[in-house]
Amino acid sequence: MQRLLSVLAFALLPLSAQAFAQTRSTPAIPPVAQAAELRSLSQRLAKLHLQLRLNLNAEPAQRQIEQGVTRFDATLASLRQTPLQGPAAATFKRVEAGWQEQKQLITAIPTASTAERVILSAEELTIAAGRLAMQLEGAEESPVWRLSDLAGRNNMLAQRLARLYLQTRLGDKSQGRRVDIETTRKEFVTSLDELTRAPQTSPAVADNLKLARQQWIFFDAAIGPDGGDANAARHVATTSERIGEMMDAIGSSYARLAAEKPAR
Repeated sequence: MQRLLSVLAFALLPLSAQAFAQTRSTPAIPPVAQAAELRSLSQRLAKLHLQLRLNLNAEPAQRQIEQGVTRFDATLASLRQTPLQGPAAATFKRVEAGWQEQKQLITAIPTASTAERVILSAEELTIAAGRLAMQLEGAEESPVWRLSDLAGRNNMLAQRLARLYLQTRLGDKSQGRRVDIETTRKEFVTSLDELTRAPQTSPAVADNLKLARQQWIFFDAAIGPDGGDANAARHVATTSERIGEMMDAIGSSYARLAAEKPAR
């Protein structure tokens, strides 16, 4: 497995960086995409907090947490400028409250107790942000918005899967945790297949989906059925970041397509 990881790491790094640079150019992020970003960030920040707990790529993880907190605050501030009504307005208030709790936890010194609370807070915040994304998606007329949200959800799933794996590295090797990991893996692959088959997927997006699938092979091999070793944990930490970048770029491509084309 280590040989496979080394080969894939060498082959995939330049491709993913190139694809990300080519697609990351959406000038204005619509509210539904902003909500999806908060959903992914909630899991990513929890993952990074667990990395600190494990002293795993600790220095870059600390920087990424600081950048993620700034990004979450900025996206939340932008959403406040959106006129939300009814259920969406109520859900947004839950997102704000959930974020205040998680923000306080992830900026604290990581301990066994804070790690557990960060995980629970991330799950609650992810649910609230996901519900907000669905409510905002329902207000959009183009079906392509669903594909954009699906790509964003896959970003979240990759971050959550890495977080679940790191929980096993912290000692939680329960049957329930393994079931959660397998369920998340299957959902990621199913969504990736759906995006690939979607008639609205352009050739450029299809190429990026192929790269994302290659990154997934690397990520999946690092997780492994037995949890791997410390080297595999580092691969999980870094590859989940690359998958997140790829799915974010793919979601942005769908968002641009939805904004450019009339509803059908």
